[in-house]
Amino acid sequence: MKKILFILFIIAGLGSCTEEIPTSTIDKYSEKLVVNEYFNNIEPFSIQVSVSKDAYKDADPYILTNAEAIVSLSENGNSIPLSYNSFDRVFTSNLKPQPGKNYNLVVTSKIFGTVTTSGALPNNISNKSAIFIENGGIDMQGNKSDLLKLTFKDDGNTKDYYKLNFFYYSELIGKFNAFDFELKDILTAVNTIKTRDGGFLFSDESFNGKDKTFTAVPPFGLVAANTGAKYLIQIQRLNDDFWKYNTSLEQYRGGLNGGSGSNIFGGAVIVYSNIHNGLGIFAGSNIESDTLK
Repeated sequence: MKKILFILFIIAGLGSCTEEIPTSTIDKYSEKLVVNEYFNNIEPFSIQVSVSKDAYKDADPYILTNAEAIVSLSENGNSIPLSYNSFDRVFTSNLKPQPGKNYNLVVTSKIFGTVTTSGALPNNISNKSAIFIENGGIDMQGNKSDLLKLTFKDDGNTKDYYKLNFFYYSELIGKFNAFDFELKDILTAVNTIKTRDGGFLFSDESFNGKDKTFTAVPPFGLVAANTGAKYLIQIQRLNDDFWKYNTSLEQYRGGLNGGSGSNIFGGAVIVYSNIHNGLGIFAGSNIESDTLK
């Protein structure tokens, strides 16, 4: 799921005709530090630092090394040791984030200054169960197929955001993959966004504080020959920054308006950032996964 390497400075022109942009009249762009980290309860921190670039210049964005940037991370005020992975070009920790803890990040570069940000993991999801019923549903072609079902209780005291994925396991390539299925309920809502990995982003606006069930029926025969794992149901509870960044990013990519970052009615889509004095995202999600056999 990680990671978006760079955020470029992009000016989206509107209109139905194409014309050359007079770059000589555009103010000089000030390069900024870019921080990208989706942290979760399963993996240690893995923080990437890069530099934004003017979209109208030839130079490409690049990733900073530990010789070019100092990265400091703390949990509830206590410093977390970080090491630099030169192969993946990320700053990593041995510690996995935990719900209820606050994390603060400071990145300093002699050339680009200092950026700061903070974040936390949402709490665990309550009363969750995931099952599949063999031949318990009808797929989109009218064939009997397995019925996958996820049920959980939403927290009525908070505004919650979720990302939901249904996967099947391909033993041929040894990988879980998304599949198409008939969408129902909130998954068909106009403000639900389908992500590039086949997942769905939505809020608890229509079921705040209630039990919620989602179902999916994969195409017939997908896992008929599997000897082990068949399906994976993954639900993520997102913090507010994670939601804002992902929804704005999918809007930019065309998840809502089908465009390339702009549309004739709403103008350019600005991708959300919570990096003070810089760009990018430092946001967490609480991931709960159930492998079904």
